[in-house]
Amino acid sequence: MKVHRFITEYEVKDKQVTITDADVIHQWKNVLKFKKGEHIELSSTGGMQALCELSYVDKNEAVLSVIEEYENKNKLEKDATLYMAILKRENFELVAQKATELGITTIVPILTDRTIKQNLNFDRLNKIVKEASELSGRSSIPEIKEIMKFEDALKDSKKSETQIFFDSTGTPLPRSDLGKTEIDTMSISLFIGPEGGWTEKEINLAKENNLPIISVSPLTLRGETAAIVAVYLGMNL
Repeated sequence: MKVHRFITEYEVKDKQVTITDADVIHQWKNVLKFKKGEHIELSSTGGMQALCELSYVDKNEAVLSVIEEYENKNKLEKDATLYMAILKRENFELVAQKATELGITTIVPILTDRTIKQNLNFDRLNKIVKEASELSGRSSIPEIKEIMKFEDALKDSKKSETQIFFDSTGTPLPRSDLGKTEIDTMSISLFIGPEGGWTEKEINLAKENNLPIISVSPLTLRGETAAIVAVYLGMNL
């Protein structure tokens, strides 16, 4: 039997949980049409999970009986921020979804010289990353920051131990004989440019800020492809 999983704050009292989150209630009652007896897994951002059985649901609340509570062992090993040039809607949404599945902790949309689209639907993006977090088994949901100019993003990235600027003109990531990347870091910032690529001015500005210019492939990749590959590499440094 499939068990649906949801990230929401909950409190266990006398082996019961009461959920009043309007969005969660709507999804359970009107979209998924849960009935009494449904098994549901709740996950809190504090790292605990509870396997529950639905006892009651109406338009205002749901009551569940707790079968078992346990720790979510899918801990993120790294604080990783993706500074991503805004792409057209479906492509940026794909990046947000896949970056979430790979373990990114923060997504910062950035404006670059060649950025065409200037805005995003943040409500939709937050829904996408929440669902991706639930489906991938993580207990935390990535934070999506407000849109930031490229120059400001460079300054903001200094909070991380490591910053990497991805561009096709860069050098491959250094690797040991076993294939493991030789960089060891607990916090990292990753920069991915727009469809038309970074301008020479932006590349030079990254160099002036001491960001290594790294290539994910000798081939020219679409922005969303480069971002997904870069996040995977960054999470495995």
